[in-house]
Amino acid sequence: MAHTTIYLIRHGETDWNLEQRYQGQQDIPLNSTGIKQAQLIAENLNGHHYSALYSSDLTRAFQTAQEIAKKVKLSITTHPALREINQGEWEGKFIKDVFATSGDEVQAIYQNPYTARKPGGESIGEVADRMYAYLDHLAEKHDQQTIIVVSHGLAVATVLCKIRQLPLEMAIRNIPENTGVEVVKWSNESY
Repeated sequence: MAHTTIYLIRHGETDWNLEQRYQGQQDIPLNSTGIKQAQLIAENLNGHHYSALYSSDLTRAFQTAQEIAKKVKLSITTHPALREINQGEWEGKFIKDVFATSGDEVQAIYQNPYTARKPGGESIGEVADRMYAYLDHLAEKHDQQTIIVVSHGLAVATVLCKIRQLPLEMAIRNIPENTGVEVVKWSNESY
């Protein structure tokens, strides 16, 4: 059984975060605040030893990882398994507008995370499955090591639900702030 310590980090702020739009897998860059947040978290991580740095391949996560890479002196490995949930037809729309027109669908997605999905998008369960599988792979590759993984709000929340032994219905309540850091112990066989 492999055990890995993971510094799990949500990307910095984007304009769409500020505007409260569904980003999903749209490739939105960090705004100036997001870059400053990434630089600050990079400073906080500096001075510790990490074996590897992984990131979602979406720009906002990769830009966050780039700032971290400058301080921890590691190259970045990107992978699409670390992407945010695919929000389908809701991507780019204001959250309040989606709630106004599709509030029942939104509620269903969080109440039925394994079966309900956004129109044209993923279920929360599908995101969890790909995140867990990739973290299992990283645990095998980096047994007894400490690594950094930069990802996205709901994707990170699925991992936190697993670690905290919470149902995926609680994912919405476990989304970290932009550049929030969660240090987790991941085992590829204990879940």
